[in-house]
Amino acid sequence: MPFDAQAKAPGKILWIGGYSVIERPNISMVTTVDAYVHVRVRHIEGNRIILSTPQMKLHIKGGIDPDTGKISAEFRKESLLLKSSVEIASRYISGKGIKLVGMEITTENDPEFSYTIGNDKVAKSGLGSSAAVTVASIAAILRAYGLDPNENDALHKLAQVAHSIATGKVGSGFDIAAATYGSIIYTRYSPDIIKNLPESYQNEDLQNLIKKEWDYGIVKFTLPTEFKLTFGNFLGEGMVTAVALGSLSEFKEKNHSEYIKLIQKINRENQKAINVLLALKKEGLTENKLNLFRESFNKGRLLTKQLGILSKVSIEDDDLTKLIEESMMNGAFVAKLPGAGGRDSIAALSIHGKEKELENFWKSKKGIQILKIKIANEGALG
Repeated sequence: MPFDAQAKAPGKILWIGGYSVIERPNISMVTTVDAYVHVRVRHIEGNRIILSTPQMKLHIKGGIDPDTGKISAEFRKESLLLKSSVEIASRYISGKGIKLVGMEITTENDPEFSYTIGNDKVAKSGLGSSAAVTVASIAAILRAYGLDPNENDALHKLAQVAHSIATGKVGSGFDIAAATYGSIIYTRYSPDIIKNLPESYQNEDLQNLIKKEWDYGIVKFTLPTEFKLTFGNFLGEGMVTAVALGSLSEFKEKNHSEYIKLIQKINRENQKAINVLLALKKEGLTENKLNLFRESFNKGRLLTKQLGILSKVSIEDDDLTKLIEESMMNGAFVAKLPGAGGRDSIAALSIHGKEKELENFWKSKKGIQILKIKIANEGALG
């Protein structure tokens, strides 16, 4: 018999691998933070489905087919990801021969995921609420039906499928993997694994996809404890990742050889930075290794900036390069525009207690809001 359940999944910061991680077998490094999206599932009578996100003023009612898990309702654009997540989880459960019942699913974001401009305009902070809500909602639904989210890596794979379908099958899936597992070193799965799922798939197709062995690489990982996070939002600005990826794809198509060479250069520096970071974690902080890490980290960052210039994506404009360089003279050991870059957010790692110096420097700059978050390393939790 189904029961009420809940789950939460964390926000993330992609430090290494922005854009280059899209291409297999390139490497990335992502940490999770202590800000979460919470999802609660409550079973209700009848074959009704209610999706509620009070913070976004979303309250959608519809129906769920108890035998197939398909959902019927009118969805606003902002709720398509939640709808995709709920339907993927429901169809997976149905495919196991379990009869579905009505559900009320409520999501709530910790305040760090967004901020208010003026009186009522809400903007995202770049911590990855879409990946977190996908993972948390699927985890809560699976638990509500007594299923093990870890069986065949079901939670992670189902979330990758749901997020991919809802966003047009773009992106590498690093954010879903981090929301599931916590801080990780990640290599993406082959895109065809999900692309080959028929648009009008049957529940059996979904079952077979989850049972299949995927080729992603996920290694649990934590930063050296001496590294302290400072994270700031650029108020009122942001990067639309799907648009950026579209421009990058166009550049790749027209300049394939140049694109591949540059991506390979970026990945070589990223691999060096991660290797040194692993050595720092194992052997302790030494000046030589710290300098090697910073050198490769910054080379990878600046090569990614060059990729943005060539593909006409504002990954890191000159003003932001200046801000990053100034940050490294005012308390940051390394700093970058995480994820897709642009005027979305800025993240930095400091050591030797210099995070306060950096925080004061950013406070002196107009338009940066510092978030009180910490690296937590956890993935989805009940």
